[in-house]
Amino acid sequence: MTRDEARKILGEGATEEQITNFLSTFHSISKKKDDEINLLKGELEKKNDYDEIKSKLDEIEKANMSEQEKIAEKQKEIDKNLAQSRIIVNTAKAKEILAGEDLDDKLISQLVVEDTDVTIALATKMKETLSSLKESVAKKTKEDLSTLDISPTLSNVKQNEDVMTFEKFSEMTAEEQEKFMNEHPEEFEKL
Repeated sequence: MTRDEARKILGEGATEEQITNFLSTFHSISKKKDDEINLLKGELEKKNDYDEIKSKLDEIEKANMSEQEKIAEKQKEIDKNLAQSRIIVNTAKAKEILAGEDLDDKLISQLVVEDTDVTIALATKMKETLSSLKESVAKKTKEDLSTLDISPTLSNVKQNEDVMTFEKFSEMTAEEQEKFMNEHPEEFEKL
């Protein structure tokens, strides 16, 4: 601020001493404000550096998080492949145990789990059950066959009746012959 500007503010009747004191006070206040502004600018620059550093740190954390997510995804895939390989190995073991049995793959897959011991136990139990069932059926069939009455049964033909011969057939009337042919076609063919 100049002396003329100070004179205008203080008025035309202001003395040189008043103007000097006013300018001195004004410049000292202005200097304090400039110092304060510079101090605040320094703080602001520190804050800006902090914000910049924080944003860089956030980016690094995001990149690390992405890497961690990639690692987690790969771990999931590894676990899935491991489970599938265990199922394949256990399926082979179950088929080995149940070899010779007439079982389809769907039924065998019902017995297979990731745990090898459980799969072996289930396949062994199925093998024992099938063997027991076969033995039971064979035993029952042998018993039924041994007690089966194989003596011939008498036919439905009455023993006292005569068998139709061509001579008897020719002695019948035309109506009787037609009736016989319709009722006994097999016997008619034998004539």
